[in-house]
Amino acid sequence: MPPASAGSSMPANLTRIASRPLALVRALLFERRYFFHLVGLLVLGELVLGLLIIAKIPYTKIDWTAYMEQVDMFLDGEDDYSEIQGETGPLVYPALHLYIYTALHQLLPSDSRERPAQFVFLGLYIFNLLSISTITYLAGRPRERTPPLSAEDTTTKVSPDGPLSPASPPTSSSFYASSGSHIPQALLIPLTLSKREHSIYLLRLFNDPFAMALLYLAVLAFMLGGSRGWRIGCVVFSLALGVKMNILLFLPGLLCLLFQYRGLVGTLEGVLTIVAVQILLPSPFFLSFEDPYLTRAYFASAFDFSRQFFYKWTVNWRFLSERFFLSQTLSTSLVATHIGLLVLFGLFKWSPVPGGTVAVLKRGLRPSSWSRPAAQIDNLPAYHIPLVLFTSNLIGMMCARSLHYQFHSWYFLQLPLLLYMGGAWGSLVLGIAAWSAIEYGWMTYPASPTSSGVLLASHLVMIAGLFAKSRTPNAPPHVRSPKTAHRVDESSRQDE
Repeated sequence: MPPASAGSSMPANLTRIASRPLALVRALLFERRYFFHLVGLLVLGELVLGLLIIAKIPYTKIDWTAYMEQVDMFLDGEDDYSEIQGETGPLVYPALHLYIYTALHQLLPSDSRERPAQFVFLGLYIFNLLSISTITYLAGRPRERTPPLSAEDTTTKVSPDGPLSPASPPTSSSFYASSGSHIPQALLIPLTLSKREHSIYLLRLFNDPFAMALLYLAVLAFMLGGSRGWRIGCVVFSLALGVKMNILLFLPGLLCLLFQYRGLVGTLEGVLTIVAVQILLPSPFFLSFEDPYLTRAYFASAFDFSRQFFYKWTVNWRFLSERFFLSQTLSTSLVATHIGLLVLFGLFKWSPVPGGTVAVLKRGLRPSSWSRPAAQIDNLPAYHIPLVLFTSNLIGMMCARSLHYQFHSWYFLQLPLLLYMGGAWGSLVLGIAAWSAIEYGWMTYPASPTSSGVLLASHLVMIAGLFAKSRTPNAPPHVRSPKTAHRVDESSRQDE
């Protein structure tokens, strides 16, 4: 009898597994072919839980009213961004934030917008859960046979099932990255267990979820690859930045990735794309350019790097005195630490290819290679893109001058993947402990010296683990010429 097709065998597999409950649970948690079966169950559970939260727990008035007041001023014709304000103060977010809440203002019933808005945010919650699930799925896709950069960089892959074969010329097709093993969907379960995350989305209606939704879409575009994927990703990344400035924390990682995957010319193109979107988004406020003040007012308000936060709201530095928290010494130290960590990861961890960062820089800065990938992209694992971006964000959050409770959504969905990729030092127990400690830090209200210390310690453990223990791919063997490929055996599988 001929073997059944993959599609027809799926029900048979499920029927067989369902007859053994433990096998069913194991398959749902760990087998790649059942990845989205578990995702579907999690989404269904989150949908029911979200509806119960909306029905049973009162909406918390924090920023929603201020957002609506700012929208009213915008709709009344105010074109000086620095003059738009609400009950909590002036508008300090970029233009797309204002446009999104203007859309909610116009589309939702005027007498009571909060309740229908909660259902919008429930949809956003589900969307972000699906997005990070898809990122995790793509990050664990099987290794692809892909080409090297050029004839002079020709490498040859060894198939575990057969002889070596010369690599083909590079193409711009999708899914050119590679990884070695499936990332288990069991990692997604903790994403449904955070009281703080549910509160941010469903009870507070903050703008952070919109920024993160766009950011995750950008990550997906980058992972799908090709010139179009990177261009679309840069546009969507800039749209996320147009909602909230925290997206800048991902930028160092993105610049590294652009250089590796798109080369020097592609990096400049990506940067110019991001800048162009940031100019186009607020153009209604200074379209005529007749008054330069309006342009300055917008960028000074939307991207104010000099803002100081109140000590009473900080989640991460309550073990410091208020005087030191507000000091220039702390500010300078955090900036220096932030830059130092980015440099360390950039030099030693974010170029997992033969020759490392030095080889990538040499190749990428050669005039003949300016428009080509600077890294041997066949050696980069599928998880490389989210790992670099999410690590860049984690470093920025640890070094942030102040974290407020809604900032939890900036990285919560990324934590399981970061822990799995090295942040837990390869230990399940430490991973559970780190995740629990981070949640403790964010759930303690008001923040205490202990909760802030625990949160900082958890971040330090994760960053140290990502630096010391992050998983790296096994580079395919290299030979000097495809003509000698058939002579290479197991004993000679090493990088030149």
